[in-house]
Amino acid sequence: MIDGARGHLVPALALVLFVCFAIAVHIAVVDGSRVPAVGAGLCALSIAAFVVVPLIRSRRPFGALLAVSAAVLVLWSGWPALERHFSSVFFVEHAGANLLLAIVFGRTLFGNRETLCTRFARVVHGSLPPDVESYTRGVTFAWTIFFASMFAASCGLYLLGFVTAWSVFANLLSPILVAAMFVAEYAVRRVVLPKWERTSIVGGFDAFVRHFGAAQPNARR
Repeated sequence: MIDGARGHLVPALALVLFVCFAIAVHIAVVDGSRVPAVGAGLCALSIAAFVVVPLIRSRRPFGALLAVSAAVLVLWSGWPALERHFSSVFFVEHAGANLLLAIVFGRTLFGNRETLCTRFARVVHGSLPPDVESYTRGVTFAWTIFFASMFAASCGLYLLGFVTAWSVFANLLSPILVAAMFVAEYAVRRVVLPKWERTSIVGGFDAFVRHFGAAQPNARR
C-alpha cells in the first residue's frame, strides 16, 4: 500500500510543480520587464529540464559533463541577453516542440512505416485486427494535425506581437488542450471500437510517455 501511495504521490507532485512553473512563466512573460532575472532564471530551468537532464541520464557521463559545463558557460556569458529575450526562448521551445511532434507523428503516415499510434497500441495490446490498425492510423493523423495547428497558432500569436495572448495559449491552455485531445480520442474510440479492449485515458497517456522515446520518426517495422 505504501508503494502504491508513493506511485501516486510522485505524478501528483510532478503535476503540481508543472502547473506552478507554467503559471510562473506566464507571469514572467506578461510582466517580466520589472524583474527580468526571474524570467531568465525560469528559462534556465526549462533549458536544464529539456537539455541537461537527458544528458545527465545518458550512458556517456564524460560527454554529459562536457555538455553541462558548456551549457553553464553559455548561460553565464549570455545572461544579460537571456534577461532581455527570455520570452523568445520560451516561444522557440513551445513552437519547436510542437513542430517536432508534428513531424514525428506525421512522418510515420508515409511509406511503409507503422504509424506511431499503431505502435503504441501494439505495445499495450499485442496483435491488432485490421479495423484497429486503421483507427490508430487515423488517430496518428489527428495528432499530427493537432501539433501542427499548435505550432501555427504559437507562431501566429507571438510573431504578430500578441505576447500576452501567446503566453496564455502556450503556458496555460496548451496542457489543457493536450489533455482534451486524450479525452476526445477516448470518447471517439468508445464509439468507433465499442467491442475492442479499452485502455483508459491514463493508460493511453502512460503509453505515450513511456514509449515515445523509442518511437523515432524514421523507424520502420
